[in-house]
Amino acid sequence: MSTAGASYGAVLRDREVRALLVSDGLSTLGDQVARIAVALLVLDRSGSALAASATYALSYLTWMLAGPLLSAIPDRYPRRRVMVVCDLLRAALVALLAVPGLPLWLVFGVLAVAGALAPPNDAARSALLADLVEGERYVTANALNNAIGQAAQVLGFVSGGALVVAVGVQGALLADAVTFALSALLLQAVVRERLLERLAPVVSARAEAAAGLRLVLGDPRLRGLLAWGLLTACSVIATEGLAVAVVAEQGGGPFLVGVLTAAVPIGFLLGSVLLLRVPPERREALFPWLVASSCLLLVLSPLVDDLRLLAGLWVLAGLGNALQLVANSAFVQAVPSHLRGRAYGVAGAALVAAQGVILLAAGGLAELIGPREAVALAAATCLPALLLMRGDRGSVREAQGTAVLGRSST
Repeated sequence: MSTAGASYGAVLRDREVRALLVSDGLSTLGDQVARIAVALLVLDRSGSALAASATYALSYLTWMLAGPLLSAIPDRYPRRRVMVVCDLLRAALVALLAVPGLPLWLVFGVLAVAGALAPPNDAARSALLADLVEGERYVTANALNNAIGQAAQVLGFVSGGALVVAVGVQGALLADAVTFALSALLLQAVVRERLLERLAPVVSARAEAAAGLRLVLGDPRLRGLLAWGLLTACSVIATEGLAVAVVAEQGGGPFLVGVLTAAVPIGFLLGSVLLLRVPPERREALFPWLVASSCLLLVLSPLVDDLRLLAGLWVLAGLGNALQLVANSAFVQAVPSHLRGRAYGVAGAALVAAQGVILLAAGGLAELIGPREAVALAAATCLPALLLMRGDRGSVREAQGTAVLGRSST
Protein backbone atom coordinates (compact mmCIF):
# COMPACT_ATOMS: atom_id res chain seq x y z
CA MET A 1 0.00 0.00 0.00
CA SER A 2 1.07 3.53 -0.61
CA THR A 3 0.25 6.86 0.91
CA ALA A 4 1.44 8.85 -2.08
CA GLY A 5 -0.82 10.19 -4.79
CA ALA A 6 -4.09 10.98 -3.05
CA SER A 7 -5.89 12.42 -6.08
CA TYR A 8 -9.07 10.78 -7.34
CA GLY A 9 -7.31 9.77 -10.55
CA ALA A 10 -4.46 8.11 -8.67
CA VAL A 11 -6.87 6.11 -6.54
CA LEU A 12 -9.02 5.07 -9.51
CA ARG A 13 -5.98 3.74 -11.36
CA ASP A 14 -6.01 0.84 -8.90
CA ARG A 15 -8.22 -1.75 -10.62
CA GLU A 16 -9.10 -3.50 -7.34
CA VAL A 17 -10.30 -0.26 -5.82
CA ARG A 18 -12.31 0.44 -8.97
CA ALA A 19 -13.92 -3.00 -8.78
CA LEU A 20 -14.78 -2.56 -5.12
CA LEU A 21 -16.36 0.85 -5.74
CA VAL A 22 -18.35 -0.28 -8.79
CA SER A 23 -19.62 -3.44 -7.08
CA ASP A 24 -20.87 -1.41 -4.15
CA GLY A 25 -22.52 1.09 -6.48
CA LEU A 26 -24.27 -1.71 -8.40
CA SER A 27 -25.70 -3.43 -5.35
CA THR A 28 -26.67 -0.10 -3.72
CA LEU A 29 -28.49 0.97 -6.87
CA GLY A 30 -30.50 -2.22 -7.01
CA ASP A 31 -31.17 -2.22 -3.29
CA GLN A 32 -32.78 1.21 -3.33
CA VAL A 33 -34.96 0.21 -6.27
CA ALA A 34 -36.09 -2.81 -4.27
CA ARG A 35 -36.85 -0.67 -1.21
CA ILE A 36 -39.24 1.45 -3.23
CA ALA A 37 -40.80 -1.64 -4.82
CA VAL A 38 -41.32 -3.49 -1.55
CA ALA A 39 -42.71 -0.43 0.23
CA LEU A 40 -45.21 0.16 -2.58
CA LEU A 41 -46.15 -3.54 -2.60
CA VAL A 42 -46.81 -3.59 1.14
CA LEU A 43 -48.66 -0.26 1.14
CA ASP A 44 -50.88 -1.44 -1.73
CA ARG A 45 -51.73 -4.75 -0.07
CA SER A 46 -52.06 -3.53 3.52
CA GLY A 47 -53.13 0.10 3.10
CA SER A 48 -50.98 0.93 6.14
CA ALA A 49 -48.29 3.61 6.34
CA LEU A 50 -46.93 1.78 9.39
CA ALA A 51 -46.52 -1.46 7.42
CA ALA A 52 -44.81 0.36 4.54
CA SER A 53 -42.46 2.11 6.96
CA ALA A 54 -41.77 -1.24 8.64
CA THR A 55 -40.24 -2.57 5.41
CA TYR A 56 -37.51 0.04 5.87
CA ALA A 57 -37.31 -0.42 9.62
CA LEU A 58 -36.87 -4.18 9.39
CA SER A 59 -33.48 -3.97 7.70
CA TYR A 60 -32.32 -1.59 10.42
CA LEU A 61 -33.65 -3.70 13.28
CA THR A 62 -32.09 -6.84 11.79
CA TRP A 63 -28.74 -5.09 12.10
CA MET A 64 -29.34 -4.68 15.83
CA LEU A 65 -29.24 -8.46 16.29
CA ALA A 66 -27.05 -9.63 13.42
CA GLY A 67 -24.55 -6.78 13.34
CA PRO A 68 -22.47 -7.46 16.46
CA LEU A 69 -22.57 -11.24 15.91
CA LEU A 70 -21.93 -11.46 12.17
CA SER A 71 -19.73 -8.44 11.47
CA ALA A 72 -16.73 -10.26 12.96
CA ILE A 73 -16.91 -12.85 10.13
CA PRO A 74 -14.57 -10.74 7.94
CA ASP A 75 -12.04 -10.86 10.79
CA ARG A 76 -12.08 -14.66 10.48
CA TYR A 77 -12.44 -15.39 6.77
CA PRO A 78 -11.05 -13.80 3.59
CA ARG A 79 -12.98 -10.61 3.01
CA ARG A 80 -13.55 -10.96 -0.73
CA ARG A 81 -15.03 -14.42 -0.19
CA VAL A 82 -17.40 -13.07 2.46
CA MET A 83 -18.67 -10.37 0.09
CA VAL A 84 -19.15 -12.74 -2.85
CA VAL A 85 -21.12 -15.25 -0.78
CA CYS A 86 -23.31 -12.53 0.75
CA ASP A 87 -24.06 -11.00 -2.67
CA LEU A 88 -25.03 -14.36 -4.19
CA LEU A 89 -27.31 -15.24 -1.28
CA ARG A 90 -29.00 -11.85 -1.41
CA ALA A 91 -29.50 -12.19 -5.17
CA ALA A 92 -31.42 -15.42 -4.55
CA LEU A 93 -33.49 -13.97 -1.71
CA VAL A 94 -34.49 -10.83 -3.61
CA ALA A 95 -35.45 -12.96 -6.60
CA LEU A 96 -37.72 -14.92 -4.25
CA LEU A 97 -39.51 -11.69 -3.32
CA ALA A 98 -40.45 -11.31 -6.98
CA VAL A 99 -42.66 -14.42 -6.80
CA PRO A 100 -46.26 -13.13 -7.16
CA GLY A 101 -48.68 -13.59 -4.29
CA LEU A 102 -46.21 -14.14 -1.46
CA PRO A 103 -47.96 -13.65 1.90
CA LEU A 104 -46.81 -10.55 3.72
CA TRP A 105 -45.38 -12.56 6.63
CA LEU A 106 -43.08 -14.33 4.17
CA VAL A 107 -42.11 -11.04 2.54
CA PHE A 108 -41.00 -9.71 5.92
CA GLY A 109 -39.24 -12.98 6.71
CA VAL A 110 -37.19 -12.86 3.49
CA LEU A 111 -36.35 -9.21 4.14
CA ALA A 112 -35.09 -10.15 7.61
CA VAL A 113 -32.83 -12.92 6.29
CA ALA A 114 -31.48 -10.70 3.50
CA GLY A 115 -30.91 -7.95 6.04
CA ALA A 116 -28.86 -10.30 8.21
CA LEU A 117 -26.39 -10.69 5.33
CA ALA A 118 -25.70 -6.96 5.20
CA PRO A 119 -23.51 -6.72 8.35
CA PRO A 120 -20.80 -9.20 7.26
CA ASN A 121 -20.86 -7.88 3.70
CA ASP A 122 -20.57 -4.22 4.69
CA ALA A 123 -17.94 -4.92 7.34
CA ALA A 124 -15.87 -6.89 4.83
CA ARG A 125 -16.14 -4.12 2.25
CA SER A 126 -15.15 -1.40 4.71
CA ALA A 127 -12.19 -3.42 6.02
CA LEU A 128 -11.02 -4.46 2.55
CA LEU A 129 -10.95 -0.89 1.27
CA ALA A 130 -8.75 0.06 4.22
CA ASP A 131 -6.54 -2.95 3.35
CA LEU A 132 -6.14 -1.79 -0.26
CA VAL A 133 -5.14 1.83 0.42
CA GLU A 134 -4.03 3.84 3.44
CA GLY A 135 -3.28 7.38 4.54
CA GLU A 136 -4.50 10.13 2.24
CA ARG A 137 -5.26 7.61 -0.50
CA TYR A 138 -7.65 5.93 1.91
CA VAL A 139 -9.38 9.24 2.61
CA THR A 140 -9.78 9.85 -1.12
CA ALA A 141 -10.95 6.29 -1.80
CA ASN A 142 -13.52 6.58 0.99
CA ALA A 143 -14.75 9.89 -0.40
CA LEU A 144 -15.18 8.24 -3.79
CA ASN A 145 -16.92 5.26 -2.24
CA ASN A 146 -19.32 7.55 -0.43
CA ALA A 147 -20.00 9.64 -3.53
CA ILE A 148 -20.67 6.57 -5.67
CA GLY A 149 -22.82 4.99 -2.98
CA GLN A 150 -24.89 8.11 -2.44
CA ALA A 151 -25.25 8.71 -6.19
CA ALA A 152 -26.40 5.10 -6.62
CA GLN A 153 -28.81 5.55 -3.74
CA VAL A 154 -30.24 8.71 -5.27
CA LEU A 155 -30.49 7.14 -8.72
CA GLY A 156 -32.04 4.02 -7.25
CA PHE A 157 -34.68 5.95 -5.36
CA VAL A 158 -35.52 8.21 -8.31
CA SER A 159 -35.50 5.40 -10.88
CA GLY A 160 -37.21 2.95 -8.53
CA GLY A 161 -40.60 4.61 -8.85
CA ALA A 162 -40.23 4.94 -12.61
CA LEU A 163 -39.09 1.32 -12.90
CA VAL A 164 -42.10 0.10 -10.94
CA VAL A 165 -44.32 1.99 -13.37
CA ALA A 166 -42.48 0.48 -16.36
CA VAL A 167 -42.01 -3.17 -15.32
CA GLY A 168 -43.99 -3.58 -12.10
CA VAL A 169 -42.88 -4.51 -8.60
CA GLN A 170 -41.72 -7.98 -9.65
CA GLY A 171 -39.58 -6.60 -12.46
CA ALA A 172 -37.96 -4.06 -10.14
CA LEU A 173 -37.12 -6.78 -7.63
CA LEU A 174 -35.56 -8.97 -10.32
CA ALA A 175 -33.44 -5.99 -11.37
CA ASP A 176 -32.15 -5.79 -7.79
CA ALA A 177 -31.27 -9.49 -7.83
CA VAL A 178 -29.26 -8.97 -11.02
CA THR A 179 -27.24 -6.14 -9.45
CA PHE A 180 -26.22 -8.37 -6.54
CA ALA A 181 -25.16 -11.12 -8.96
CA LEU A 182 -23.12 -8.65 -11.04
CA SER A 183 -21.46 -7.32 -7.90
CA ALA A 184 -20.40 -10.84 -6.90
CA LEU A 185 -19.08 -11.57 -10.40
CA LEU A 186 -17.02 -8.36 -10.50
CA LEU A 187 -15.47 -8.98 -7.08
CA GLN A 188 -14.60 -12.57 -7.96
CA ALA A 189 -13.05 -11.60 -11.27
CA VAL A 190 -11.00 -8.55 -10.27
CA VAL A 191 -10.30 -8.35 -6.53
CA ARG A 192 -7.45 -10.52 -5.28
CA GLU A 193 -8.07 -12.61 -2.18
CA ARG A 194 -5.93 -11.71 0.81
CA LEU A 195 -4.89 -13.81 3.75
CA LEU A 196 -5.83 -12.35 7.10
CA GLU A 197 -3.28 -11.44 9.73
CA ARG A 198 -4.68 -13.12 12.82
CA LEU A 199 -3.39 -11.45 15.97
CA ALA A 200 -5.83 -13.02 18.40
CA PRO A 201 -7.26 -16.54 18.84
CA VAL A 202 -10.63 -17.37 17.32
CA VAL A 203 -13.37 -17.18 19.92
CA SER A 204 -17.14 -17.47 19.85
CA ALA A 205 -19.31 -14.95 18.02
CA ARG A 206 -20.69 -13.78 21.37
CA ALA A 207 -17.18 -13.21 22.76
CA GLU A 208 -16.18 -11.29 19.63
CA ALA A 209 -19.30 -9.13 19.89
CA ALA A 210 -18.52 -8.41 23.55
CA ALA A 211 -14.92 -7.54 22.68
CA GLY A 212 -16.14 -5.15 19.98
CA LEU A 213 -18.47 -3.48 22.44
CA ARG A 214 -15.66 -3.02 24.95
CA LEU A 215 -13.42 -1.65 22.22
CA VAL A 216 -15.89 1.02 21.10
CA LEU A 217 -17.25 2.01 24.50
CA GLY A 218 -13.82 2.04 26.08
CA ASP A 219 -12.32 4.53 23.62
CA PRO A 220 -13.50 8.15 24.07
CA ARG A 221 -12.68 8.99 20.47
CA LEU A 222 -14.72 6.10 19.07
CA ARG A 223 -17.61 6.89 21.41
CA GLY A 224 -17.68 10.52 20.32
CA LEU A 225 -17.56 9.72 16.63
CA LEU A 226 -20.32 7.15 17.00
CA ALA A 227 -22.50 9.55 18.99
CA TRP A 228 -22.37 12.22 16.29
CA GLY A 229 -23.08 9.65 13.59
CA LEU A 230 -26.10 8.39 15.51
CA LEU A 231 -27.50 11.85 16.11
CA THR A 232 -27.31 13.06 12.53
CA ALA A 233 -28.64 9.81 11.04
CA CYS A 234 -31.58 9.70 13.44
CA SER A 235 -32.52 13.29 12.67
CA VAL A 236 -33.29 12.55 9.01
CA ILE A 237 -34.21 8.85 8.79
CA ALA A 238 -37.98 9.36 9.07
CA THR A 239 -37.99 11.01 5.63
CA GLU A 240 -36.88 7.74 4.04
CA GLY A 241 -39.49 5.60 5.73
CA LEU A 242 -42.42 7.99 5.29
CA ALA A 243 -41.84 9.32 1.77
CA VAL A 244 -44.28 6.75 0.36
CA ALA A 245 -46.99 7.83 2.80
CA VAL A 246 -46.34 11.55 2.24
CA VAL A 247 -46.73 11.19 -1.51
CA ALA A 248 -49.85 9.07 -1.10
CA GLU A 249 -51.34 11.73 1.18
CA GLN A 250 -50.75 14.36 -1.48
CA GLY A 251 -52.02 12.18 -4.34
CA GLY A 252 -48.68 11.70 -6.11
CA GLY A 253 -47.48 8.66 -8.04
CA PRO A 254 -44.55 6.20 -7.80
CA PHE A 255 -42.09 8.52 -9.57
CA LEU A 256 -42.63 11.23 -6.94
CA VAL A 257 -42.10 8.58 -4.25
CA GLY A 258 -38.61 8.02 -5.67
CA VAL A 259 -37.87 11.73 -5.94
CA LEU A 260 -38.93 12.47 -2.36
CA THR A 261 -37.11 9.44 -0.95
CA ALA A 262 -33.95 10.59 -2.75
CA ALA A 263 -34.12 14.16 -1.39
CA VAL A 264 -32.07 13.68 1.79
CA PRO A 265 -29.43 11.50 0.04
CA ILE A 266 -29.08 14.22 -2.60
CA GLY A 267 -28.49 16.74 0.17
CA PHE A 268 -25.97 14.40 1.77
CA LEU A 269 -24.05 14.15 -1.49
CA LEU A 270 -24.00 17.92 -2.01
CA GLY A 271 -23.11 18.55 1.61
CA SER A 272 -20.24 16.08 1.38
CA VAL A 273 -18.67 18.01 -1.47
CA LEU A 274 -18.96 21.24 0.50
CA LEU A 275 -17.75 19.79 3.80
CA LEU A 276 -14.57 18.35 2.30
CA ARG A 277 -13.65 21.87 1.18
CA VAL A 278 -13.51 22.95 4.83
CA PRO A 279 -10.06 22.59 6.44
CA PRO A 280 -9.95 19.35 8.47
CA GLU A 281 -9.24 21.13 11.75
CA ARG A 282 -12.44 23.20 11.42
CA ARG A 283 -14.90 20.45 10.55
CA GLU A 284 -15.57 19.31 14.11
CA ALA A 285 -16.78 22.77 15.10
CA LEU A 286 -19.49 22.52 12.44
CA PHE A 287 -21.07 19.36 13.83
CA PRO A 288 -23.66 21.01 16.13
CA TRP A 289 -24.66 23.48 13.42
CA LEU A 290 -25.05 20.73 10.82
CA VAL A 291 -27.33 18.66 13.05
CA ALA A 292 -29.35 21.70 14.11
CA SER A 293 -29.88 22.79 10.50
CA SER A 294 -31.18 19.35 9.49
CA CYS A 295 -33.60 19.21 12.40
CA LEU A 296 -34.94 22.75 12.06
CA LEU A 297 -35.57 22.38 8.33
CA LEU A 298 -37.43 19.09 8.75
CA VAL A 299 -39.59 20.61 11.48
CA LEU A 300 -41.05 22.82 8.73
CA SER A 301 -42.34 19.81 6.75
CA PRO A 302 -46.01 20.08 7.83
CA LEU A 303 -46.11 23.64 6.47
CA VAL A 304 -45.20 22.60 2.91
CA ASP A 305 -47.95 21.02 0.80
CA ASP A 306 -46.29 21.12 -2.62
CA LEU A 307 -44.24 17.94 -3.09
CA ARG A 308 -41.61 19.71 -5.20
CA LEU A 309 -41.04 22.34 -2.53
CA LEU A 310 -41.01 19.64 0.13
CA ALA A 311 -38.35 17.73 -1.80
CA GLY A 312 -36.25 20.91 -1.95
CA LEU A 313 -36.65 21.40 1.80
CA TRP A 314 -35.51 17.83 2.45
CA VAL A 315 -32.50 18.28 0.15
CA LEU A 316 -31.42 21.23 2.29
CA ALA A 317 -31.94 19.15 5.42
CA GLY A 318 -29.73 16.44 3.95
CA LEU A 319 -26.78 18.84 3.71
CA GLY A 320 -26.27 18.65 7.46
CA ASN A 321 -26.23 14.86 7.42
CA ALA A 322 -22.89 15.07 5.59
CA LEU A 323 -21.08 15.20 8.94
CA GLN A 324 -21.13 11.39 8.73
CA LEU A 325 -18.56 11.80 5.97
CA VAL A 326 -16.13 13.07 8.60
CA ALA A 327 -17.05 11.12 11.71
CA ASN A 328 -17.36 7.68 10.15
CA SER A 329 -14.08 7.72 8.26
CA ALA A 330 -12.19 8.65 11.39
CA PHE A 331 -13.90 5.74 13.13
CA VAL A 332 -12.50 3.24 10.60
CA GLN A 333 -9.00 4.67 10.76
CA ALA A 334 -8.98 4.65 14.55
CA VAL A 335 -9.52 0.87 14.73
CA PRO A 336 -6.69 -1.66 14.09
CA SER A 337 -7.16 -3.61 10.86
CA HIS A 338 -7.71 -7.01 12.49
CA LEU A 339 -10.48 -5.60 14.74
CA ARG A 340 -12.40 -3.57 12.17
CA GLY A 341 -15.11 -6.15 11.60
CA ARG A 342 -16.20 -6.37 15.22
CA ALA A 343 -15.96 -2.59 15.76
CA TYR A 344 -17.97 -2.08 12.58
CA GLY A 345 -20.58 -4.47 13.94
CA VAL A 346 -21.02 -2.51 17.16
CA ALA A 347 -21.22 0.84 15.40
CA GLY A 348 -23.51 -0.47 12.68
CA ALA A 349 -25.81 -2.18 15.16
CA ALA A 350 -26.12 0.99 17.22
CA LEU A 351 -26.85 3.08 14.14
CA VAL A 352 -29.41 0.84 12.51
CA ALA A 353 -31.12 -0.05 15.79
CA ALA A 354 -31.66 3.62 16.59
CA GLN A 355 -32.85 4.33 13.05
CA GLY A 356 -35.13 1.30 13.06
CA VAL A 357 -36.81 2.37 16.28
CA ILE A 358 -37.36 5.86 14.90
CA LEU A 359 -38.76 4.48 11.65
CA LEU A 360 -41.26 2.32 13.49
CA ALA A 361 -42.21 5.12 15.87
CA ALA A 362 -42.58 7.59 13.00
CA GLY A 363 -44.71 5.10 11.08
CA GLY A 364 -47.02 4.71 14.07
CA LEU A 365 -47.21 8.47 14.56
CA ALA A 366 -48.02 8.92 10.88
CA GLU A 367 -51.18 6.88 11.41
CA LEU A 368 -52.24 9.27 14.17
CA ILE A 369 -51.05 12.75 13.16
CA GLY A 370 -50.01 12.44 9.50
CA PRO A 371 -46.69 11.55 7.81
CA ARG A 372 -45.29 15.08 7.42
CA GLU A 373 -46.08 15.83 11.04
CA ALA A 374 -44.33 12.58 12.05
CA VAL A 375 -41.20 13.61 10.11
CA ALA A 376 -41.19 16.95 11.91
CA LEU A 377 -41.65 15.39 15.34
CA ALA A 378 -38.87 12.85 14.77
CA ALA A 379 -36.46 15.65 13.86
CA ALA A 380 -37.56 17.82 16.78
CA THR A 381 -36.83 15.07 19.30
CA CYS A 382 -33.16 15.07 18.20
CA LEU A 383 -32.62 18.75 19.00
CA PRO A 384 -32.38 18.34 22.81
CA ALA A 385 -29.62 15.76 22.32
CA LEU A 386 -27.35 18.57 21.11
CA LEU A 387 -27.30 19.86 24.67
CA LEU A 388 -25.82 16.54 25.78
CA MET A 389 -23.02 16.64 23.23
CA ARG A 390 -20.32 18.33 25.25
CA GLY A 391 -17.95 18.49 22.33
CA ASP A 392 -15.33 15.84 23.06
CA ARG A 393 -12.77 17.50 20.82
CA GLY A 394 -10.31 14.65 20.99
CA SER A 395 -12.89 12.18 19.73
CA VAL A 396 -13.17 13.78 16.33
CA ARG A 397 -9.87 15.56 15.79
CA GLU A 398 -8.30 15.11 12.39
CA ALA A 399 -11.39 13.23 11.25
CA GLN A 400 -11.99 13.14 7.54
CA GLY A 401 -13.32 10.76 4.90
CA THR A 402 -16.49 8.84 4.27
CA ALA A 403 -19.25 6.72 5.68
CA VAL A 404 -18.35 3.53 7.53
CA LEU A 405 -21.83 2.17 7.87
CA GLY A 406 -22.47 1.61 4.24
CA ARG A 407 -25.89 0.77 2.97
CA SER A 408 -27.48 1.00 6.36
CA SER A 409 -26.92 4.73 6.54
CA THR A 410 -28.93 7.41 4.77
